[in-house]
Amino acid sequence: MDKQVFREVSRSFRSHDDLFSGLGAEALGALATANSDIALVIARDGRIVDIAYRDRTLKAWHLDDWVGKLWKETVTSESQNKIDELLQESVKASPTRSRQVNHPAKSGGDLPVGYRLVSFSGWQHKVALGSDLRPMAEMQQRLVRSQIEMEKDYRKLRDIESRYRILFYLAVEPLVVVEAQSLKVLDANEGAVRLLDKPVKKLVGTSVASLFAKADQQRASEALAVLGARARADVFRARPATSDEHMEIRVTPFREFGRTNLLVCFSSEEPAKPSASAGSDSTMISMVDHLPEGFVIVNSQGNVVQANPAFLDLIRVVTLDRIEGKGLDTWLGGSGVDLQVLMANLRDRGTVRRFASVIRDELGGSEAVEVSAARIETAGGQLFGFAIREQARGDGGQAGSVGMQSGPATQFTELVGRVPLKDLVRDTADVIEKLCIEAALRLTDNNRASAADMLGLSRQSLYVKLKRYGISDLEDADS
Repeated sequence: MDKQVFREVSRSFRSHDDLFSGLGAEALGALATANSDIALVIARDGRIVDIAYRDRTLKAWHLDDWVGKLWKETVTSESQNKIDELLQESVKASPTRSRQVNHPAKSGGDLPVGYRLVSFSGWQHKVALGSDLRPMAEMQQRLVRSQIEMEKDYRKLRDIESRYRILFYLAVEPLVVVEAQSLKVLDANEGAVRLLDKPVKKLVGTSVASLFAKADQQRASEALAVLGARARADVFRARPATSDEHMEIRVTPFREFGRTNLLVCFSSEEPAKPSASAGSDSTMISMVDHLPEGFVIVNSQGNVVQANPAFLDLIRVVTLDRIEGKGLDTWLGGSGVDLQVLMANLRDRGTVRRFASVIRDELGGSEAVEVSAARIETAGGQLFGFAIREQARGDGGQAGSVGMQSGPATQFTELVGRVPLKDLVRDTADVIEKLCIEAALRLTDNNRASAADMLGLSRQSLYVKLKRYGISDLEDADS
């Protein structure tokens, strides 16, 4: 028999006799089991003499029935040649290279195992050390499924892109895609090529100002820059570089890969004459933009839709896009309750006047303000408009209040001289406390949790005060 070659051993033990001479058969069996998930003792004729395994789940493949069978009979037909190759290789090398074989199951999937054969001089049997490859097989299957899903998604995106490009290039009107920040042309369709008398390659990368007549370049660039910053669709008139006639320039912003682009459409149609109502709406919008008081519009979730420059000055923000889509309670109110109270009252009553609150800016400052608000119904749902002005230095209102009647104060001043000041101050504090609790309950529509938050009290403290002043029955309605 040829001398065996031991594979993949960079350094072997130098004193086998001293180190392992005391180890018995039990220790060798333990080493074989610890080094593998399945350990087989193989006779010279290829039969399985004994088997050891650690994982209880392997019993589903009836491993105990393998004892006495030929090793190659326990594997699938395509794996039998690998068993023969392992047995042949073990004659010349120990341990052998690892080979993966599959053991069939009576029901369910096959059991993949990677085996190495180890031979010992002077011993008639061989040991097959097997590693359970099910985790690796499952990982490979997940990888294949993920790749298939990625291919499906990629195919969908490719189809969408193809449809977009077909529609873009076949459109009759001249269309140009412009990057909002740099105002550079990203793409153009055949209609734009015919209008501007330049191929697409020469248009891409040029400044959008070059598409317009010299007299209109600055105005067009400024209009596009403003529309890109505010992400608002609009229309203006300008002359293209190849014509002396004014055209209607329709600009539609859209988001792509995390940036804002502009779809610029050149239309030769004369714009419709604005009606009186349209002119009135335009005048109203212009007037709101020039108001010294802050004005902001939010949707039904309380997120900012539009705001005028005065509101941006109040919160120390430069452009609208920095706050668009964010909750108004980020800046308005001493706590999140203020905006909830305002919007609850707006939904019930439609308007709120002179609501005292606080505005917080981006630099950490705060300012006492007075808020008036109204609700409007639109085709897209309810919108809420808030007019916010700074309180005069002499105003004594507190945030979250709607003003206090002067009747009780007048009654107390009439008691001066007839009642000791100490008793008068104590009774005055009780009356003010009761009025504040009643005002908070009215503003929160009897929501005691919100009222307690607005007043800076715990719910238990609020219940005690409700019972003390006899404002209402002590019922934990919100628990």
